[in-house]
Amino acid sequence: MTKALHLDIPGRHIITWAVFIIYERAISYITYGVFPNIWAIVAYYLLDIVFFYFHAHIVAPRCYKGVKFLYSRLILFILAEFAVYILCRYAIYYLFIFIHLPPSPKLGTHGFFIAFVSIRLFFILGLSTGYWFALTTLQNRKKIDDLDRSRLQNQLEHQELEKTLLTAENAYLKSQINPHFLLNTLNFLYNSVSKFSDKVADSVMTLSEIMRYALTNAAEDGKVRLEDEIEHVINFIKLNQARFSQRLRINYSITGEPGELRIIPLVLITIVENLFKYGDLHNDTDPAKITIVIEGNQLIFTTENVKKRNVRETGHGIGLKNITERLKMYHDYDLKIVENEQFYRSALMIRL
Repeated sequence: MTKALHLDIPGRHIITWAVFIIYERAISYITYGVFPNIWAIVAYYLLDIVFFYFHAHIVAPRCYKGVKFLYSRLILFILAEFAVYILCRYAIYYLFIFIHLPPSPKLGTHGFFIAFVSIRLFFILGLSTGYWFALTTLQNRKKIDDLDRSRLQNQLEHQELEKTLLTAENAYLKSQINPHFLLNTLNFLYNSVSKFSDKVADSVMTLSEIMRYALTNAAEDGKVRLEDEIEHVINFIKLNQARFSQRLRINYSITGEPGELRIIPLVLITIVENLFKYGDLHNDTDPAKITIVIEGNQLIFTTENVKKRNVRETGHGIGLKNITERLKMYHDYDLKIVENEQFYRSALMIRL
């Protein structure tokens, strides 16, 4: 629609000028009973059209700054336009005489000719200035409309983001069970089994730490210490190793110090859970790898694993989608995944 309108603008200008010329010639003929030769009409109106658009698109914009005119500059431009216009009219007049065509209007005295031509240009410049004002008003109104539309779009996006965040928080709250009851129960189990098996008691304690971290709310900024997030990952690996009698083939390494860096919770564990769900963790020749590198305020978290065969569980990637949505709201990050039928690798870089 906009493109069609834009293409139609030259046609509108041509029609407007045609109507204007016909109107002026008709009034002139009715008033004076004289109709000039066609070449005079073409030459003089082409000159008027050139000055009309020159004044509207060149002179007026250069003499208008902010909300006021630069009057000294405007006067100089207009004087120059009058001088050039009068010279052009003289040139056309004597050209007609040279090629033996009747000039219009006739010269008479030079004073009369200059006065007639000046009045004509004053009229053309008046129309041009009105056209420029109308054009500028429409352009400013379009800018205001575009700005209002952009503000409205930003408000809608902000409201949608708040709605998404509220939905996520409600889902999180609904999924919670009473943390005190669960942790007290795990402490009871720990105290009960520690008399009989240190390994089982250690596993219960690890599970208690995992649940305590998962059920504890983050601080007001929505973040936890990076050190706690990494410890949560280590506890998760430790618990699963105990579950499978230390037979899981997982190599993990940590380089760098987390210091006081903070991260939104349960991001790294989601990636590790994917590794446990879909990775072949009993492969002696190609064990899974979890690598944590901390450089300054940058965390690089990498996982590599051979895929299980005939995995029936679906939903791979949903967890990653959820954490990327959360990361967008809190961190500058980059997630790269390399995957084929046998191998999977993820590399998450977060600036904390």
